[in-house]
Amino acid sequence: MHRSGAMLLPMGIRSVFDLASRVASGTALPKTTRLASPYAGANTLTKVAVADMWGEDGPLFATYLDAMRVPAIVKGRALIVGTLSRQPLAKFRGSEKVKSDPWMYRTSTAQNPQARMLWTIDDCIMYGSSLWAVQRGSKEQITDAIRVLPDEWELDDDLRIKVRGQKVDADEVILFEGPQLGLLEIAAADIRASIAMGRSWAQRVDSPVPLVALKIEDANHEPTDDEADQLIESWETARRKGGTALLPYGLGMDVHGETPTDLYVNGRNAARLDWANYLALPASLLDGSTATASLTYSTKQDSRNELVDLSLAYWATPIEARLSQDDVVPSGTRTAFDLEYLASPTQPTQSPARED
Repeated sequence: MHRSGAMLLPMGIRSVFDLASRVASGTALPKTTRLASPYAGANTLTKVAVADMWGEDGPLFATYLDAMRVPAIVKGRALIVGTLSRQPLAKFRGSEKVKSDPWMYRTSTAQNPQARMLWTIDDCIMYGSSLWAVQRGSKEQITDAIRVLPDEWELDDDLRIKVRGQKVDADEVILFEGPQLGLLEIAAADIRASIAMGRSWAQRVDSPVPLVALKIEDANHEPTDDEADQLIESWETARRKGGTALLPYGLGMDVHGETPTDLYVNGRNAARLDWANYLALPASLLDGSTATASLTYSTKQDSRNELVDLSLAYWATPIEARLSQDDVVPSGTRTAFDLEYLASPTQPTQSPARED
């Protein structure tokens, strides 16, 4: 389809760019308009409602905020998206670097290129895919791009992309398919388990002794309700302080099981190892340790190479492959992250990703 002059966009795509442009220009938004949170996910409200209705016996869902309550996921995500998004996109012909296209390092929207890439990688991690809306010039070249929020686009039954309910043409969007299904789908059970582990750990810290029951052993010394409440309160206060409580005459105590503290230590460490596997990261970067100590010597340079060659490449390659197709850059050229910054033994003091 040949275009001359300005490109006519369907309402779904146009509204994405219009809103971003108005924010960038400082134009006041109507009171009924608000920016959607980047933490919002597709059908989040539906998932929450279903989980609330069915409880533990129903379908297992995890939301974006659930995932971000797991420290190991937060750390792993930060390592991947924070490191990759700092590296600028570059265009190559063979092994030779050529002049980059303007959209790779600048934009007319409110979402700068670094943030656009950061949330694109984040989408691939959490949801398994991401979408850009693109504008094109008269020669079909891309002139600008912006990431579409996950809850603003969908695939219909015919596998056509819809943005804000409107079907769009293939040349008006760029769909990124991640290297695996999103964590919110494949790791929902582990997300819930990690949250439960953290909750149990917090309860254990708050009550550092096992669950106990106070029982009346002498019917002639049965306390009143007020006396019982006061006794329980003083007992709980002593438990939280790790002190000793006095049992009045006629009362006994039963201990209902004891949970060893190493269960939480080992369990939390095992969870870090699991999340390192999910994210294709070295366990050491998530402060996790394997069952047996390793005597293998490694330098910081070795660790950096492992991160770049194995972990970051796993997430970067699908994005680079999509941005190297002929509808993005001319035939014979390819797009890749410029990793010169990461490969340098001496790190510069400024981030390499910056707009001109």
